[in-house]
Amino acid sequence: MNKLRLLALSLLFIFLTQFETNAQYKFAVGARFDGGPGITMKFKNGSKLGAEALIHGYGNGIKGTLLAEWHEPAFNSNKFQFYYGFGGHMGATPGYYYRKREFAGPYFQVGADGILGLEHTFSEIPLNLSVDWKPEFNFINYTGLYLGNIGLSARFAIK
Repeated sequence: MNKLRLLALSLLFIFLTQFETNAQYKFAVGARFDGGPGITMKFKNGSKLGAEALIHGYGNGIKGTLLAEWHEPAFNSNKFQFYYGFGGHMGATPGYYYRKREFAGPYFQVGADGILGLEHTFSEIPLNLSVDWKPEFNFINYTGLYLGNIGLSARFAIK
């Protein structure tokens, strides 16, 4: 699966380097894929600072993440932007199956997140694509550090 992700990321970046753009956006909304589908919304105020909200499934419940992000030009061109930041998440599920047999009751999770990514916004069409790494640390329930969260996002960008 990791080889497939690496191949997909490589093809995405080869495709993206074929287009020149200097377009930016103020708001973008779309889908995020990081092991399962979710919703992503990004807000930028014209400076380097932005915010991102993520909503996705969590067991048979829901999990929300809020992130503060800083954007910097990448590769000495207007084609790409690096972004990095931090935030937190909260999730709840009415229950889950433990070891696929025993049902456990309501489950609540709180933690901190980091993010490091690369994005591209097309000037020809209102599309923003990004790939990122979002490690998270859970404080409440399932305490620990999770480093394997790599996401791909496609958003409709509004200037």
